[in-house]
Amino acid sequence: MTIQTHPDVTRDLRQATRQGLQPTRGSGWLAGFGNMLTKELGEWFHTRRWLWQLLLWMIIINGFVVLILFILPLLESLFPGINASLGKSYEGLPPEAMGLSYYFSISILTGSIGVIILAQDEIIQEKQSGTIAWILSKPAARPAFILTKLLSNSIGVLIFIVAIPALVFLGEIYLDLHIVIPLVPFLAGLGVFLLALIFYLTLVIMLGVLFESRGPVMGIAFGILIGGNVISSFIPQIAYVLPVTMESIAQSVVLGTPMPVMFNSQLISAAILSSVFILVALWRFQREEF
Repeated sequence: MTIQTHPDVTRDLRQATRQGLQPTRGSGWLAGFGNMLTKELGEWFHTRRWLWQLLLWMIIINGFVVLILFILPLLESLFPGINASLGKSYEGLPPEAMGLSYYFSISILTGSIGVIILAQDEIIQEKQSGTIAWILSKPAARPAFILTKLLSNSIGVLIFIVAIPALVFLGEIYLDLHIVIPLVPFLAGLGVFLLALIFYLTLVIMLGVLFESRGPVMGIAFGILIGGNVISSFIPQIAYVLPVTMESIAQSVVLGTPMPVMFNSQLISAAILSSVFILVALWRFQREEF
């Protein structure tokens, strides 16, 4: 019986087309990587998801910057001193310091929340729908499945949460102060921003592998994000381990101000923990039964 007439093969090909996958050959721990990555990127860029993400993050991040830099000064006439009180704490710093502080504060907080929400279904939904079992019945390696989830979401996060709002922010600063923020230090600050997001992305992917429902995934991730910030107010030493002051680190990197040991430790810890999360996800996923 030929491939074209075999009912099982025909059914598999139809299902593969619906999933955005094409037949492929391969072996090893990255078997099927390219095929699955194409499918995952397609969910970001071949649907309207990219448009909604673009609008959402520009409204949240750049809209907040517009409020601080342009709208509050206009309200000065109605509420005298409101804008002066905001700028007073930045006396002695470069003129762009206030904008940078608010930009990184809102970006890292809302970006971390967004990453948790975006990634919480990446593994759980595939488990519950049975898609994982179907994909892994083909020549697709388990590590490749996890790595394509990580890479595709990292690309989406980099473009829509980090890069595009950052470009718009540079324009906002120029319109407000008529100065250009030095590009290299600013890119380094964006690297800190991206590291914070990767921390939560890898955490949620790992939790998705370890648990079978969304509740523990969301609870633990938001517990670390919100609880970590609250606890750091009482136990500052937690900032040596958890990324709870990444906005201050990013601002220090851009402005070139000295960083305490706690900041350096936090960067190293975030990078190490992100690596541990993905290694645990790969190890546990290899032992899952579907």
